[in-house]
Amino acid sequence: MSWSDSLMDSLDRRSTVLQTARGDVQTAIEGQGPPVLAIHGGPGGFDQGLAWCRHLSDSGCEVIAVSRPGYLRTPLQSGRSPDSQADLYAAVLDTLDIERVAVLGFSSGGASAVCFAARHPDRTTALFLDTAVVLPYQPPITALQRATFESSLFIWLSYQMITRLTKLTARFMIDGLSRGLSTEQKKAAAAWITSDPARLQSLLEQSASVAPRAYRKAGWINDQANETDLGPLPFDDITAPTLIVHGTNDAVVPVEHATNAANKITGAELILVEEGHHLLSLSQHYEPVAQRQLELAHT
Repeated sequence: MSWSDSLMDSLDRRSTVLQTARGDVQTAIEGQGPPVLAIHGGPGGFDQGLAWCRHLSDSGCEVIAVSRPGYLRTPLQSGRSPDSQADLYAAVLDTLDIERVAVLGFSSGGASAVCFAARHPDRTTALFLDTAVVLPYQPPITALQRATFESSLFIWLSYQMITRLTKLTARFMIDGLSRGLSTEQKKAAAAWITSDPARLQSLLEQSASVAPRAYRKAGWINDQANETDLGPLPFDDITAPTLIVHGTNDAVVPVEHATNAANKITGAELILVEEGHHLLSLSQHYEPVAQRQLELAHT
């Protein structure tokens, strides 16, 4: 068995493929309490959603993490557009017999999370947007970087580094996902993550959630097509309490995505996390965000 097949086997054991009225959806659930639907970024999958939302599942929430269409075991035909993905999430709730959820969309999961809250207001208790893509967007990488990032050899080497050289991985991730931080600030951010076993485990899980690429590539390509031509999202139709969060030093998604959404969603709260990078839930000053999300999820 190849390393990618072995990894997929372990992911399959952690999840279930639900047959919904709108198509198959890979789903995993952790924790107990008020339900929170975790909508992952790209490339990613249900595993990335679980890792990002560990602070919720460990603190009295039930996190329902899905693989969006084109990622892992969720076929692309289950929903290509943010609107169709939003309706797919509602079908997941129907299948699980869950009436209402808070929905957390981060990075490339932001657009479909917004659409879910707008299209299904009666099923949305709160909307959380973490470093979310909600404006037309292209990843800040060159053609050479893209080709390297998509190569099987690069993904294999990266996975080996992630699982064996954790401190180096932390430094590498902080360096690549932040801008404007000094060398000392980057060192401190990486040291803060690796000094705590729970944070370190979350880093490993989030870092590993780009592999195996062959099972995530279709979703990533679809995300890029959607985001390049992303039309205006239905911010005016959102009625649920909304918390929008972004890192001040995010090198991947500009902070304007957050400020724009905050200006357009009635009553939205905006928190800008000082020294926050794109791996926002592992930023040093994320704790007030985590507490506020828990408060809203339990309301």
